[in-house]
Amino acid sequence: MNAAEIYKLSRLAIFWLSVTFGAVWVACWGVGVFIPSLITGKMPFLLQVDNPSTTAVFIADLLRSLTPILSLLVFIPINAMFMVLFERRSLALFTVRMGPNRHGFDGLAQTAADAVKLLFKEDITPRGADAFMFTLAPIIFFAPSIFGALPLLAAVTNNHDLFKIANLPTGIFYILAAASIPVVALVMAGWASNNKYSLVGGLRSAAQAISYEIPLVLSLVTMCLLAGTLDVVEIVEQQKGGIFNWNILGGGALSGYDKLAPYWLNLVDTSFDTSAMFSQFYPVPWLSSIMAFVLVICTVLLFGLYLTGACAEINRIPFDLPEAESELVSGYNTEYSGIKFAIFFLAEFTNLFVVSSIATVMFLGGGDNPIPKWILDRLPLEPISNGLGAFLSPLIKDLMFIDPATFWAAFWVIVKVYSIVFFAILVRGTLPRFRIDQLMDFGWKRLIPLALILFVVVVFARTWVVCHG
Repeated sequence: MNAAEIYKLSRLAIFWLSVTFGAVWVACWGVGVFIPSLITGKMPFLLQVDNPSTTAVFIADLLRSLTPILSLLVFIPINAMFMVLFERRSLALFTVRMGPNRHGFDGLAQTAADAVKLLFKEDITPRGADAFMFTLAPIIFFAPSIFGALPLLAAVTNNHDLFKIANLPTGIFYILAAASIPVVALVMAGWASNNKYSLVGGLRSAAQAISYEIPLVLSLVTMCLLAGTLDVVEIVEQQKGGIFNWNILGGGALSGYDKLAPYWLNLVDTSFDTSAMFSQFYPVPWLSSIMAFVLVICTVLLFGLYLTGACAEINRIPFDLPEAESELVSGYNTEYSGIKFAIFFLAEFTNLFVVSSIATVMFLGGGDNPIPKWILDRLPLEPISNGLGAFLSPLIKDLMFIDPATFWAAFWVIVKVYSIVFFAILVRGTLPRFRIDQLMDFGWKRLIPLALILFVVVVFARTWVVCHG
């Protein structure tokens, strides 16, 4: 049964990802490439215009500049429907159940049917509630999901021309600023609902955000310190080259480890002179090598710290105290129904995708191939890759109007992001919910001290490696 359910889950993921990113590609290509080329007379096989009018050029530039926002507006609702279904089927797999399987072929249309149901349900405002604040709360909760993700588009598309406009020199700072807004909406929703359970849920969300936003921000700030920049595109560029060539670590502290890696595979050979080979490929003092290793360990711990803080920030189990159905009857959104509840639901899964994308950009190299080059060089893949590349590259570039580098960058981003999403679902299906006192203790007595210690250690180790390496 498990093998069959895994196959169904894989089929579901392939179908919905194809629909999601196919729709995004059509929207981006139509608005960012086809229509501008058409109105400026640059479309192949059609009437060519040497000197398009100023108005046509202005409209074309305007459409290209709107492409990043349009891509998110198309992507977010479809992706949320996929993630809801993906989570429900994954949890069913973990608990040996069937999961949604009625609407559409094997349940593929279940979340689409749920979305239609929510859109047509009655929208109720409780008696005694603040109607304006009650309506404004889900909007404020959802809006940062769109605008906060804009700087990530350039990082995950290999800095594609259509998304360069969304890149900011202080991209990660902008993302963190946008990520701090949703908690205000949760407090507004809890207070405006005129419900004591909703109010308790809103206050819990505020306390939880204050507690866990500190280690989350410290983990990202520490990575920015290692990179020497707040630009997410530059941070991704510094991580290219495989897991043993992360230049982000110590400003290039590990730049020689990728050369050593093939020799590490031969350590069983007693005649192998490790010290001589090490001095040849990585001629730095032994203490600098230790510091570089410390930076690797710190980066792994910072990654775990970020994932923990991110799960708490977006109220995922085991940190879902603001909702806590068994205690607060769904907490801050207890009184919401219809489209307003759908907006809250949409934003929750979008936030999960955004924090997974941030993790991919800041810690996993973005769209870079995660397989180290020294492993690829030892595999007989060159004839296959050359033949496949010779076949696919013209097809992708000429028929789909996509740069192959952008295509493969997007492919690896999709793999990494949804792997983190699957891990978050696995955590939900495995761990129980914290008590509120355990939640506060874990944040203030464990995570924040650990984040501060890692920050100090990274500052010292990176300075040593840069100055003495």
